[in-house]
Amino acid sequence: MVQPGGGKPAPPATAKARPWPAPFDSAPVLQSPAPDAMTVTVAVNAISTAWVEYGTTESLGSRADDSRHGLLPLSGRVHRIRLTGLAPRTRYFYRVMVCPIDFRSAYKISRSKPVAGGVRSFTTLDNGLGGAASFAVINDTHETPETLTGVTSLLSRRPSDLTFWNGDIFNDVRSDDQIVGQIMRPADSEYAAQTPLCFVSGNHDVRGIHARSLDRFVEVPDNRRYYMLRQGPVAFVVLDTGEDKPDDHGVYAGLNDFARYRQEQQRWLEEAIKADAWRSAAFRVAILHIPLWGKAASEDSRRKWAGALAEGNLDVVINGHVHEYKHTPPGISNPYAQLVGGGPKPESATVIRGEADEKRMALLVYDLVNKEIGNFEFKRT
Repeated sequence: MVQPGGGKPAPPATAKARPWPAPFDSAPVLQSPAPDAMTVTVAVNAISTAWVEYGTTESLGSRADDSRHGLLPLSGRVHRIRLTGLAPRTRYFYRVMVCPIDFRSAYKISRSKPVAGGVRSFTTLDNGLGGAASFAVINDTHETPETLTGVTSLLSRRPSDLTFWNGDIFNDVRSDDQIVGQIMRPADSEYAAQTPLCFVSGNHDVRGIHARSLDRFVEVPDNRRYYMLRQGPVAFVVLDTGEDKPDDHGVYAGLNDFARYRQEQQRWLEEAIKADAWRSAAFRVAILHIPLWGKAASEDSRRKWAGALAEGNLDVVINGHVHEYKHTPPGISNPYAQLVGGGPKPESATVIRGEADEKRMALLVYDLVNKEIGNFEFKRT
């Protein structure tokens, strides 16, 4: 193509070399953590099958194939393999194996040599058995390259037990390649290869022609985007606030059903706060994308969930959506603290870190140059 003004032709664009061997198209992304299980997800760029080798030492020794209906996995874009029967509070080593498949017809199929990923490790959730917990929360990255580079760098520099991505990963969901770029290898990082990703849905993550395909790449406990986790002295509840406008708004063309979905979550939440995993925790944290109070709050979510969260003695709700970092202490209207993370621009983005033992939980807020801009403490006597 000749540039305007009669300049020389622009050089052809060259694809950036990925740091993973083909047919890998990402590092592993750990998801849906549990005391006895972990899901390993990896992107690929060729038709292939895959499995995970794992064990409590670097010699591995066990294998998970994720066979379903008698068929081993076959995909040209993503593999998702669940490791089950694990022990709580235990470190496991693992590697992903990908084998390219030449599938020409039902009776003409051939295998290539398997390609091994690197050996990495993760630790299963402790189910409340441990005396300490750490976690990180990021939000509203909105496909911003500089912000993705910044937050994933901070996450890698200081790993936690869990990472919660609190919504609006996307502007709207349009393709598999876009999903791979944002979730599987943001900034070509290995941000979730050893610390599991806990997905929290935002309103932009349910928009777009391809939003219903996100489940192929994202796994959440019990295949629901609302769930509870317990790590050490902290109980977490994740809720899905859905869209930020009523279901009957004209822009949705009658395709949304979030009011009923929030009602479903209300019924679940009212039972979840009675569970021993919640009641026995020293600290209780809710993570949901749209705030319950203040600017751009979800009134329907507040009406359906705020009372149950108060009854469950919640300490703090962590939100995003507003693109402005703000802390609101407990008050008359909000019986628990509310902490809202920053926005997609590098100068307003935040990483929230939580550190807890049986007596104290601290929430520390950092900007992308790793400067502490907030520190909030919760204590138990």
